[in-house]
This record gives sequence, structure tokens and C-alpha cells, in this order.
Amino acid sequence: MQDGTINLEDYTKSDWTIMLSDRVITHFTTHEGSKLIIGRSPDADVVIDNTAISRHHTSIELRDGRHYLADLKSTNGTTVNGKKISSKVPITEKDVVFIGKFRLIQAMADDQHASSSYATAMDIDDEATVFVSSPRQQVTAQPNQTPNQTTPTSPNEIYRLMIIEGKATPNTLSLDGKSSVKIGKDPSCDMIIPGWLVSKTQCYVVSKKDKYYVVPQRSWANTRLNDVIIKEERLLRKGDTIQIKSVKIRFS
Repeated sequence: MQDGTINLEDYTKSDWTIMLSDRVITHFTTHEGSKLIIGRSPDADVVIDNTAISRHHTSIELRDGRHYLADLKSTNGTTVNGKKISSKVPITEKDVVFIGKFRLIQAMADDQHASSSYATAMDIDDEATVFVSSPRQQVTAQPNQTPNQTTPTSPNEIYRLMIIEGKATPNTLSLDGKSSVKIGKDPSCDMIIPGWLVSKTQCYVVSKKDKYYVVPQRSWANTRLNDVIIKEERLLRKGDTIQIKSVKIRFS
């Protein structure tokens, strides 16, 4: 504030981080007058795909410069400073907040890590798989931007996953309008791959701004990207091949 001008934006938004133990799960931003739902359901604003989280678990809103947290009758509860809450309560950056076993921390934007999602599995074939995605934001094309290797996707293009070898259902899956898709042998998956060693949730393909990533989950069957076994999130480029056992999926 060297020129004596107050930046009103500093008072009308806040950045937040969700953590599991010492691992950053995701970041999101609250804005003055907004209310966000955190939960397991795909229609939540911040999605935590974990069976310990209720479909609509917690809400957080920013009103008149103050944050308010409410538990939405969740199964495992929301705590502030070790006490379960049953109604809307004000919170500050000094409060210790847990949504189930996930910690919610108010953070400055400069403290945020580059990655906006993290995925891990509690055990092989355990349905308590973790996946978190930030609230959806409208992405606009940058002027004079041309495709290159550091910008593998464009918000104006429609991407898809296509089976090029092996059997899976469906054979082609459009990613248009989807923040994430789940791949595995469970009937709830967006793309179902049968197989004895394939996990119920083998991997996710997630959208973050104008890029797509493959996020492997723990499984007896390896997830490969372009013939290389991957254990962590990897950026997808047009033409890449995801392989799960004998099934090959082209990202195009």
C-alpha cells in the first residue's frame, strides 16, 4: 500500500487449503457474498471423493468480511478447535478446523503450492479413495496464445478418452463439461475396465484450468502413461496413452 490506496479485493476474498496429515489436497478461494459446499457429491463446489465425507458435508461462506462454517448434518462431523459444530459458526485463520479427518486452513495465495489436487488410496480396492477438486472456474482463452508443449490443451477444444486396444465401457468418453472422470472396474466408474487385478478405482483423469492430468490410485495392476508406470499425478498431452493391463486409452 505504498501509494496509500486500499485494495478492496484483499478484503473480499480469501484463499484456503485442505490438507490430509501433512499433504496438501487442494486450494480454493472464497469471495464476498459466496457460499461453497464441501462434500463427496459431484455437485459440491469442493469435492472430496472419500467415503468418510458426506455428500454435502460442510458449507463455508464469506459475509461482510467474516467467514462462517456450518456442518450439513454430516456423518463424521465438522470440528472447530476440537469441538463438533451443529450450526453456523464464525471462524478465523487462527481456528483449527477439521472436516472429518481433513484439515481446513486459511492461507495466503503466496503460500499455496503449484499442485491443486492430490490423490491417494487408503488400501488396495478400498473405496476410501481420496480425490479433491477445486471449485469450477470459467476459463477464457488468452490472446495470441498458440498451442505448445507447455500448454497441451485449450479451453476451446473438446477432449476425449478413446479405447484403442482391449475392452472397456464405454469405448469413447467425452471430457466436455467434466471436472473429473473415474476409471476402474467398479460399476460407478465413468469408464469401466474389467479385470481381476484392476482396482475399483484405478485412476482419475482430472481437469485443472485448461489442462488434464491422470491421477493413479493404488492397485495391484499398474497404471502406465506412454508405457511408463506412474505412481503420481502426471500431465496429459494430446496423443498420450494410458494403459491398464491390456487396455490402452488414448487421450485426444
